[in-house]
Amino acid sequence: MLQTFSKYAGVIQAILGAVGTASPDMASTLGAVGGNSIFNLISGAVLGYLGFKGNESQQKAGALGVGGLNALVGLLGAVGVNVGTITPDNAIGVIINLAVGAWGLIAGFMKKKAAAA
Repeated sequence: MLQTFSKYAGVIQAILGAVGTASPDMASTLGAVGGNSIFNLISGAVLGYLGFKGNESQQKAGALGVGGLNALVGLLGAVGVNVGTITPDNAIGVIINLAVGAWGLIAGFMKKKAAAA
């Protein structure tokens, strides 16, 4: 699950960041404009790289870091604190951040299944 999160969430965040940078009007409904676009682009690229080339320890650190930040941004937006474009008015951005955050934290804290002998 850890490698899957790193690969797919990394690619998704990088795409959101690229769309937000290229077309802020289109991306504003996703909460991927301004500083959020840069965060999504950089964290997505790093997380995607770790998913494809990193070891388990690096993937875990990336999942916990990016997952924790996304969860924090989503929670702050849900309770009414403006974090860039993530506001209670931007429900899609809040939901995306909460979903990616929860997925990252779950993937980072899950124990790897022991290999069958």
